Amino acid sequence: MFNATSMAANSAQTSLEMIDFLTSNIMNGETPGYNGKRFTFKDYLFGGTIEDAGCSWKQGRQLVRVGEPTKMMLRGKGFFTTYNPQTKETLYTRLGDFHFDKNGNLASTEGFMVLGTPLVSNVQPNGNHSYNKLGPKNEPLAFADPFNNPANRDFPEVGAGGEAGKPQPINLAIDPSNGLYLGKYEKIRVDKSGVIWGKYGDSEVSLYKVTLRNFQNLNGLKNFRDTYWKETSESGRPLPCSAQVFNEALEKSNVWAKVEVDYVIEAQRQYAAAINAHKVADRLLQQAVELVG
Repeated sequence: MFNATSMAANSAQTSLEMIDFLTSNIMNGETPGYNGKRFTFKDYLFGGTIEDAGCSWKQGRQLVRVGEPTKMMLRGKGFFTTYNPQTKETLYTRLGDFHFDKNGNLASTEGFMVLGTPLVSNVQPNGNHSYNKLGPKNEPLAFADPFNNPANRDFPEVGAGGEAGKPQPINLAIDPSNGLYLGKYEKIRVDKSGVIWGKYGDSEVSLYKVTLRNFQNLNGLKNFRDTYWKETSESGRPLPCSAQVFNEALEKSNVWAKVEVDYVIEAQRQYAAAINAHKVADRLLQQAVELVG
């Protein structure tokens, strides 16, 4: 009889823990970059308990942000790499909700700086010394032209140029005197490989390549502020990443609210059943004590 009481109590506690997990997912169902939490069951005495089983790493849906070139999303496994200047920690995230801060650094809403490697075609300060006129005729070896109109342009595209140096904060400060990025580039865009291009006259020059990383064991990462992750010994060291970058878009939460609500309803039913079972077991136990007495 005591076993039945304990089992019912443990079952009720497990149901409440399930509801907590699922409620957290539902509340963040519209949070861009959020990964749904998952759990597993484990036997415990005469009932059961649940254990944190990490997160779901499936792809979230796309949220289009037309006209916002600093917004990015990843398609495929991997993370943007950011740096927290307060704690000097490297943090990883799927949330590409970036903007330029007051110093011209590409940063997250939390103030974490997005890292990228400068490219050979724009190594500052000497990389642009000859670019004093507009148009592709003056920069035949450094520029590609994604705006190419076959009707009136016919010159070859070139690659982005090799990476120069190590990942560092991406800085594209706007010159207040002319309103241009780095005082020279009218617009920016990010291609699928993560290269940031600056529009210069009729052409573009490659500026940075956004640093993307992946891990051998994603569930070994330590969660930080819901949408950020820290490297641990269990996750392993950061690895190269083959994810594609989509510009002017964000990745929605990968939680499907309808499915989570269905799970909550089922957990609530289990909780109600466990409470009723506990009441019955407790009543039978009292009757047995009275009979013995």
